[in-house]
Amino acid sequence: MGNALRPVVDPALPQEERALLLRSGTGLTPASAPAPTGSSRGDRVRGDMPGAVTVATLCGFLPAVAGFYLRGLPGLTVGAVAQAALAVVLWSDGFKQFVLAGTVLQIAAWVVLMMLHGGKDERAELGRLHHGRYYLEADFDQGDLRPWFGAVPGGLMWRAQSAVTTVLESDVEAAGLLDDTANAVALPQREWEIARSLAELTRNARELDAAAPPGRRGRRESEPQRKASREATAEVLERVRALEEYAARVRAADKAYREWRTVRELEELNAETRESLARAVRDELAAAEIDDAADRPGLAPLRDSLQKAREAGRTLAEPAVEQV
Repeated sequence: MGNALRPVVDPALPQEERALLLRSGTGLTPASAPAPTGSSRGDRVRGDMPGAVTVATLCGFLPAVAGFYLRGLPGLTVGAVAQAALAVVLWSDGFKQFVLAGTVLQIAAWVVLMMLHGGKDERAELGRLHHGRYYLEADFDQGDLRPWFGAVPGGLMWRAQSAVTTVLESDVEAAGLLDDTANAVALPQREWEIARSLAELTRNARELDAAAPPGRRGRRESEPQRKASREATAEVLERVRALEEYAARVRAADKAYREWRTVRELEELNAETRESLARAVRDELAAAEIDDAADRPGLAPLRDSLQKAREAGRTLAEPAVEQV
């Protein structure tokens, strides 16, 4: 299937929350698994721990400074008392006991900081809150179940995401030459619809396999079930192919755009520069090709390919507009 799938997140969620969930599938729970439950310990950010060690070290050996930093004047008062106690230990029991006392205080401060001041893992919290509104690679994994009608859910999802990536990472998209509505609204919506359908088909396949009699593996669909699966699969394939058609148009536009930029760069070369370049390569044919390229307008192929790409994008966006 190629590279791992990235999460697919409901485009109706707020943009900031979607960005956090889209970062990776690590720490998230597949929609096909039971919803995760929250716990005070699980809410802590692992990244908080190193930072807490630094503050805890300050609490252990310079509690007056740490107390003022954490709680202002009340913290300074408590910290000053602890600082005086450490000074007494250093004066009466020596440096080793001072280090031991400071280390004990440091560990205790670290535990308290993690319990009281440790931040929430916002991404994990969003994962619990929006469970079922994002899909992971595991949601399309059929294991050793046979694919329906030659279609593998994970493979179809990968094809859809590859098409989306092609569009969003294209040169013409970066140059603002495509339909912003199609890319900003329609692409996430189409990807979400495909993921939702594939996850549903995968879940149905698992349930049918689980319902098979003991000792017999494989799905045993009734004729209505087979018909529904066939129709659903055909619909998903059509959506994936529409995305791929759009991506193919964008690739063609990218090629024309690169050629157009090359022509523009060549047109900016004056005659002396072209002659110098030709002498450098010592090839008369190269000089002729450069002159021919400079004479080509290059704009017509780019205009045609962009028009086709925009039409494909608008066709892709039409269902999304109708559903709003």
